Amino acid sequence: MAKDKAILVTEAVERFTKENGRGCPKGVLLHVDGFAAKDIKRALDLGLVESGRGSEGGLFPKGAKPQPKERSAVTLKSRMVDALRVVADGHTLDRDFAASLIAEYEAEIEKRREAQA
Repeated sequence: MAKDKAILVTEAVERFTKENGRGCPKGVLLHVDGFAAKDIKRALDLGLVESGRGSEGGLFPKGAKPQPKERSAVTLKSRMVDALRVVADGHTLDRDFAASLIAEYEAEIEKRREAQA
């Protein structure tokens, strides 16, 4: 009896992650291994494989997906949103920190104005 294609997808994902030390891109399964999208979806629906995004992206065997890396607020926008989350959680925002974000934002806007002139 032939193996279920979802099992074959799972075996291909296991092989890829073991050999490459990262998640298996869906494109590899489709274009290199020749699986149909419905076979990949079935493996996902059955919970045989799980998918990740970003630097932890690709497909992984069930339970092997790495934990997301800590996100560090590096852009002005992400730091401003993090500050809003603090306020939304019912905490107060340090005045000096808020003032520094505003000053940085205004400097960025001025820099853009100058670049457009």
